[in-house]
Amino acid sequence: MAYFSISAKNEEQKLALRALDNDKPITVLTGPSGVGKSLLAQAVGLEKVIETKDYKRLIYTRLQVDVGTDRGFLPGNDGEKLYPYIAPFLDNLDAMSENSNIKDYLLFEGQDDKNKKVFFDSIQSIRGRSLDGWIMIDEVQNLDIHTITAIATRLRAENAKLILLGNFSQIDDKRLRNPEQNGFYQLLKGLYEKDKEQKFFDHVNMTVTHRHPVVELVEDILRNDKNVDPVFYELENKGTLEEYNKKYGIEK
Repeated sequence: MAYFSISAKNEEQKLALRALDNDKPITVLTGPSGVGKSLLAQAVGLEKVIETKDYKRLIYTRLQVDVGTDRGFLPGNDGEKLYPYIAPFLDNLDAMSENSNIKDYLLFEGQDDKNKKVFFDSIQSIRGRSLDGWIMIDEVQNLDIHTITAIATRLRAENAKLILLGNFSQIDDKRLRNPEQNGFYQLLKGLYEKDKEQKFFDHVNMTVTHRHPVVELVEDILRNDKNVDPVFYELENKGTLEEYNKKYGIEK
């Protein structure tokens, strides 16, 4: 099945789409750059908000962390300041060519249009609110315990699904390379411990990248996880296709 013209390219992406398409309130997707985490989550979210109307809105946010030198003060209103950080979301729209009018649904923070369905909010504006809709939090490996708690405890009782997208090999804040300090690690670990039947969450860890083959080589050479505690990857690997098949007795 295709969602907003996007369909699975392999078995682990099929597993991710099933997790995104179910009624559980939390879906966690992990894996390296290029496996399709945000693209799949975005495609299913747009399908469920715009086409089937299962959710009334899609909210996309991520921590505003710069790569390399800090870009300093950004001019403009809140929506314009956020623009550089939601560029990956906008780039994914190019893969959804069959839906050329999608940008008509986009709403930047600071604008006012009740007909819009897709919202870009800062992490700071989400904290403290009661949230419903399809809520995508990208780069969650960079959130501390206080921040992820402030977000994950705001879901309304109905019509809310929280999508957490992370890559433990790209933790930018050195403090958060300590699992005791990393909010994403602590939340995912706690979900596995407290919800053993996975009634409220699904976790899929994807490993197959779909960018140029050189990307895997570059990431292996330069990735910043050399000093990351291996427990991050032990937790991440609980969501692999192999573990899923083993859990449910599925033979290849």
